[in-house]
Amino acid sequence: MKTIYTILTMLSVMFLSINCDNDNSSEEEIASTDARGVITLSGEDTTEIGTQLEVGDINYGRKDLTGLDETIIIVPKGAKISEDAPDLPLNDPDYVESIISFEDIENTFVIVLGQELISMVIVVNGIERRYICDSLFETSIACGSIVLDAEAKKSVLSNVTVKNVETGTILTMNGTVNW
Repeated sequence: MKTIYTILTMLSVMFLSINCDNDNSSEEEIASTDARGVITLSGEDTTEIGTQLEVGDINYGRKDLTGLDETIIIVPKGAKISEDAPDLPLNDPDYVESIISFEDIENTFVIVLGQELISMVIVVNGIERRYICDSLFETSIACGSIVLDAEAKKSVLSNVTVKNVETGTILTMNGTVNW
């Protein structure tokens, strides 16, 4: 249950902190297709969380979930992000489960990625670790090189650094994901 609350908190924080972004679009694009890719991890925490995150589903343009038009939500193989807008309030304990179906809630991840920020939770054996980088609002460490190309339906992470919000340890992320 704590895992669900953490994922809910991550989505809530992203939505609330990013919601101040300008809203100049008339229609939001929601896309979920055949996602693929692997994100490799390096850093101290990899002894606990592993060195790879295998992509299962990606949604682009889910402003209803992230607060920004140009973000992607990435979940692992076996998980699926609903195409429908959530019908539960953000503070409902079942909110995350209403939009993401996880194959294994005790071993999963959720990444919310924008051009200049990442909010991520990785859960291994029920133990969660939360990471963030923020080059946009400068509330955390700078991310490094994130390329989010919606037209090509591709995101490239090159030596992107995220900080564990509890311990301060740094993870480096590399990889390409397509949707």
